Amino acid sequence: MNILLIGAPGSGKGSQAAKLIAKKNLKHLSTGELFRKNLKDNTELGQLAKSYIDQGKLVPDQVTNDMVNVFLQNIPLEKGVIFDGFPRNLPQAVALDQMLNETGRALDWVIFLEISDDQVVSRLSGRLWAPQSGCVYHIKNDPPRRAGFCDHSGEELITRSDDKEEVIRSRLKVFHDNSQTLLSYYKKRGLLKRLSAECPPEELFHRILQVLGGS
Repeated sequence: MNILLIGAPGSGKGSQAAKLIAKKNLKHLSTGELFRKNLKDNTELGQLAKSYIDQGKLVPDQVTNDMVNVFLQNIPLEKGVIFDGFPRNLPQAVALDQMLNETGRALDWVIFLEISDDQVVSRLSGRLWAPQSGCVYHIKNDPPRRAGFCDHSGEELITRSDDKEEVIRSRLKVFHDNSQTLLSYYKKRGLLKRLSAECPPEELFHRILQVLGGS
């Protein structure tokens, strides 16, 4: 089973992907993780990506596509994949189709986690982060036991710059601009399923499992 999750920042896409990976024993394809691994291992593609990053430039789609292709080439055919954060635009989606075809795979489902911009802002702007321990809290939904301090390390919690409202809304605009063509592309192929991500995480996971066949 090969699944693509599409969702705005704060939609819960990452946590739902983790649940699906554990439940369905899938391989996780995250472009963020791919970039970090290639940079850490100093691969040829990692060096190429770094050359753009060091100049403050966006890494071209082709470099990302090549990283994804190498990843897929090294996954056994019988192993399912969950795509998280890729593709981000229509050219990447077309490239992914070609890569899947070349490795004898196909997408089974494209699940779009729908959530309002205001709900995203509420979720993300309330996040608190512990830089040393990496723990993440939420002012309302998951507060620390001692206000302003990490339960584990005791360090002072901070609000990351990308969790400020103006930054969040800017990221959302980019997401909407790119996602509309993606959603249309997959809807025409009969692969798209829309689910509200404004319900509790366990309820959302149950709905996703129903889409995938109920178990």
